[in-house]
Amino acid sequence: MPEAARERSRGGDFKPTVFGRYFLLQRLAVGGMAEIYRAKMLGAGGFEKELVVKRILPARSQDQGFIRMLVNEARLTVQLTHNNIAQIYECGAVDGTYYIAMEQVHGVSMKDMMATFARSGVQLSPEQAMFLVLQLLQGLDYAHRKTDAEGRPLQIVHCDVSPDNALVSYEGEVKLLDFGIARAATGLSNYKEGMLMGKLGYVAPEQASLEKAWDHRVDIFAAGTILYELLAKQKPFPRATDVESLIESRKAKVVPPTAFDDRLPKEIDAIVHKALAYDPEKRYPSARAFADALVDLLFPTPHSAVQDLIGQQMQQVYAERIAKQRSARAHDALVMKVLTNVAAREAAERGEAPLPSPVSLDGLLPDPATPTSRPALTPARPTLRTVRGPSAFRAVTLGTFFGLLAGGAVVGAGLWTRTGTLVVTSDPPGAEVTVDGRSQPPTPMVLEGLSLHRPHTVVLQAPDRRSVTQTVQPDLWRPAMRVDAVLPPSAGMLAIDSEPPGADVRVDGHLVGRTPISIPGVALGERHRIDLSMPGREIDQFVVLPDRDGLKFKRTLQPARPAPPARPARE
Repeated sequence: MPEAARERSRGGDFKPTVFGRYFLLQRLAVGGMAEIYRAKMLGAGGFEKELVVKRILPARSQDQGFIRMLVNEARLTVQLTHNNIAQIYECGAVDGTYYIAMEQVHGVSMKDMMATFARSGVQLSPEQAMFLVLQLLQGLDYAHRKTDAEGRPLQIVHCDVSPDNALVSYEGEVKLLDFGIARAATGLSNYKEGMLMGKLGYVAPEQASLEKAWDHRVDIFAAGTILYELLAKQKPFPRATDVESLIESRKAKVVPPTAFDDRLPKEIDAIVHKALAYDPEKRYPSARAFADALVDLLFPTPHSAVQDLIGQQMQQVYAERIAKQRSARAHDALVMKVLTNVAAREAAERGEAPLPSPVSLDGLLPDPATPTSRPALTPARPTLRTVRGPSAFRAVTLGTFFGLLAGGAVVGAGLWTRTGTLVVTSDPPGAEVTVDGRSQPPTPMVLEGLSLHRPHTVVLQAPDRRSVTQTVQPDLWRPAMRVDAVLPPSAGMLAIDSEPPGADVRVDGHLVGRTPISIPGVALGERHRIDLSMPGREIDQFVVLPDRDGLKFKRTLQPARPAPPARPARE
């Protein structure tokens, strides 16, 4: 789900509620099939477990095919117990609504991490990129080798390995999730043979052909694509829009990752090349072999040091989101007490056993066992006396409680009212300024009343200049902050020619015309991937950094090699 849609889904009219034995405390996301909630489950003696509940949308509750897929996903994934795979705890139904209860990972998707790091100007080191993929491969290796209780291989293939389906915790751990279209040697497989399933950017060529036999090595190809994307900040192959263009794009010669980043060790090019081989027989035979190659390269750097740095960067970049999530949890205990009392009252009216109860709220709600033993809060008591029925009681009680909670938050906010002053200058002056996403006057400018309790992101932009992003770390003892930025020129004219002429030219995946061509407005301080393609000629890919390599390029396109004969499909 796009981040914007995810943010919208967090608002709306959702109120915490009880769903079966789970307390749904916060709606995290809404998709076309299901809703995702942060939830808690209570047990004896004050036991409490935070987790995630994935609940089918009401419109899908009668779709037996979708329910079967959800149950298959849960039954397959629950057998996978590994540090790098998000755990499934339970699959069930409440009043006909099916759900999965799963591990709560405090973090974001790898896709979100990559985009947010880029916007924040935070770069992963080569060691960190390799370490993230190493964790992903360890989870895949476990899934690929998993057997049933009789020792028979389950032959699990994830089939949809991508940054969307890899969570990165705020401590730098990776968790693989969503085995929703996984293929397996049992009746739990959800993969529809004869169809292309999975995200086009990460699909292996044999999986896309729909005619060739394929196995777990499609996951290795996808993991290699993720590694390339983390190292080079872009995908290794030209963008594909259909099956034919996808298969053809996988034949392109991949630009070595070291062409994008001078920090990368030369050995990484061979590792990536092998993981992305068009022929699966030339790839790593297993996720463990791929992981071992990365370990050999990472050995001089202790794993713990790499992960600690990832965790520090995650907590720095996502400081505001982490603070919001902690704030959302701050009142969980009170919310759950309210919900427990409401649920107990309704259960008593129906003659059912109540949920496990934390501690009764003294004075906030009437005790459901002895409704007249304690008065309600004034002035809520007259209103509660006139309520009829459990639904109305729930609405008034929760409305009163959340109103009081909001009022308390305003009082608490006053304790943190301490601010500082930020001065921003630029060369040239007159640059547009945003601070934490909010527009400010052009430079030179002074912003007062800035919080000293969290970092601030300052972005400066000017026509024909490269934008500059800086993170300001406030100091409670030094309330004056300053940013002085130089904005270098941003764009120029890039000339591309080929022999023979007439080749299609793509710059960073976008078709811009045919050779010879002059392309205006090309960012000078950034690396750009150029793809030249022509029928009967091999695709030519190369990377340019205009500041270093210049602005004029002419390439010779080699005749295309004949395709190897097709192998017969395996039984």
